[in-house]
Amino acid sequence: MKTVVTGNLSQSALSRLRDDLGLDVEYRPIEEREGRLPEDEFRALVEDAEILIVGYEGVSERVIDAASDLRLVASTRGGPDANVDIEAATEQDIPVLYAPGRNAVSVGDFTWGEIICAMRNIAHAHHLLRTGTYTGTPQADAASGGEREDVTWGMGRESPYVQLKGQELAGKTVGIVGLGAVGREVAKRASGFEVDLLGYDPYIDADTMGEYDTEKVELDVLLERSDVVTVHVPVTESTRGLLGPDEFEAMKESAYFINNARGAIIDQDALVEQLRSGGLRGAALDVYDMEPIPEDHPLLELDNVITTPHLGGATEEVIERHSEMVVDDIEAYLDGREPSHVANEETVSKE
Repeated sequence: MKTVVTGNLSQSALSRLRDDLGLDVEYRPIEEREGRLPEDEFRALVEDAEILIVGYEGVSERVIDAASDLRLVASTRGGPDANVDIEAATEQDIPVLYAPGRNAVSVGDFTWGEIICAMRNIAHAHHLLRTGTYTGTPQADAASGGEREDVTWGMGRESPYVQLKGQELAGKTVGIVGLGAVGREVAKRASGFEVDLLGYDPYIDADTMGEYDTEKVELDVLLERSDVVTVHVPVTESTRGLLGPDEFEAMKESAYFINNARGAIIDQDALVEQLRSGGLRGAALDVYDMEPIPEDHPLLELDNVITTPHLGGATEEVIERHSEMVVDDIEAYLDGREPSHVANEETVSKE
C-alpha cells in the first residue's frame, strides 16, 4: 500500500509504517526541503498513493481529486483544517486523522520562558551585551574594602542593575485566554511561581478551570486584573480580532502581553500603539499577522518587546509525539478499529 509522507516523522514511526504495517513508504519530509512542494509536483507525487501523511503541504480539492486511490489522509498538525480541505475529503469518504495537543507541552514551556524573559529583561540584556552597550574595561573588585572579592557591573544610574531591573513573579496575577490543551499546560506550570491564575474560555466551565487552580472570569475582568496576559486560542470566527484597541486599553500599564497562538487573534497595530505609549510595560510575541515578519516592522524597533520566529512548538518531542499519535491511528484504521483522532468522524462510521 503506497504511503506518501511529506510531514516530519520520527525514525521509530517510519519503522512502524514499513516493518510493522508493511506499507510502501515514500518519505519526503519538509525539513529536508526548501519549503512546501508546488501543487503540481505534489499532485503528481500522490497520484497513486493510498495513504497520505502531511505536515504543511496543502491538501486541496485538486490534490484529492488527483489521488484517485487515496483512502486516508493524516495531518501531523493539531488543526488539520489549516492545510486539509476537510469537506472535499469527506465528500470522497476519506478520513482525515490529526494530532491534537501535540505541541501543548512545548508551548506551555515556551510561554513561561517568554514571561520570565520579558519580566526580567533577559533577552534584551543579551542583545545589549552582544551589541556592545554594556561591555567595557573589566574591574577586578568593583566593591572593594571587604574581605572577599565582589565583581559587579556597577550600581549607578546607567548600570544594567538599574536600567534592566525587573519584577518577580510571586504574588502576580496571570490571565490565560483559552484553557484548551495549551492553556492547561501553562496553568499546570504556574504552581512553582506562586502566582494567581485567571482564565477566560466560554467553552470551559468553572469546575474544570478549578482543577488547574484557575478562576473563571469574563475577558474584561481578566484584562483589568492581570499582570500578565497570555493567549492560547485557535483562530475562529469568534476569536479573530479578539483583542483590539479597547482590550489593550483595559490592561494595566504595568502588564505584559504574551501571544504564542496566532497573529490574527489580536490587532497588532493596537498592541504596538500601547507599547509605544506606555500603555503596556512589555510583550513577547512568537506569532504575527504576517510571517516572516518584515524587517522594517515596528515591533522590531521596540526595546520592551521580545520577538521570536514561531518557535513555540519547535521541539524534538513534538515530532515524536505527533508521529506516535498519527501512526497509532493509522494502525487502528487498518486493523478495522476506530482511530482516536478523526476530523470527519462520519467517514469512519461509513467504513
